[in-house]
Amino acid sequence: MTIDQDPELESKWIGQVISGDSSKFQLLVEKHQNRIYATMLAMLGNRHDAEDTTQEAMIAAFRKLSLFERRSSFYTWLHRIAFNLAIDLQRKNKRSRSISMDQDFMESAKSNSESMPSPDSAASAEETICRVRMALAKLDSEQRNIIVLRDIEGLDYAEIASLNGLPLGTVRSRLHRARLELREIMKSMGMDPNRIVEAEAAK
Repeated sequence: MTIDQDPELESKWIGQVISGDSSKFQLLVEKHQNRIYATMLAMLGNRHDAEDTTQEAMIAAFRKLSLFERRSSFYTWLHRIAFNLAIDLQRKNKRSRSISMDQDFMESAKSNSESMPSPDSAASAEETICRVRMALAKLDSEQRNIIVLRDIEGLDYAEIASLNGLPLGTVRSRLHRARLELREIMKSMGMDPNRIVEAEAAK
């Protein structure tokens, strides 16, 4: 069994941190930071903000760890902290930043593809991921967030409603509109929305 499949080990680390062994928190960081960062990058659109928000979330989680009631997984609790920080930042930065987001996504995809040797199929997948992120960057923050939560993070409608303080019906209608908008953006970019967006939506 791997560490990712061992919630009891993670719970042990949490208990040790609360008891004063702060070094165990680094193990929690190493386990979850990449996934949190990927979500922040999709929401915020540039690496600088994603890195800062991920770091802020980790610091906040460390400071509040004694308040973690373990009714959900640690990742779910950490994700909520990071999500709320990202929302706060989006509210501070209301002006569109789609140009900088596009550049950051392209640089990120390029650096990822150059960091490891890969066959043509993997390189093609990297390019597709980059282009999907560029399409996401063209959505407004509300639409982008709900797509990220449902189609990338895989949260169910009830979880999304709880995170955003919205009724289930509102979540469904906003997600429907966001997917339609994303489809149109992808079409304008010469992408196949049926093959990519609907595949994600079916998860």
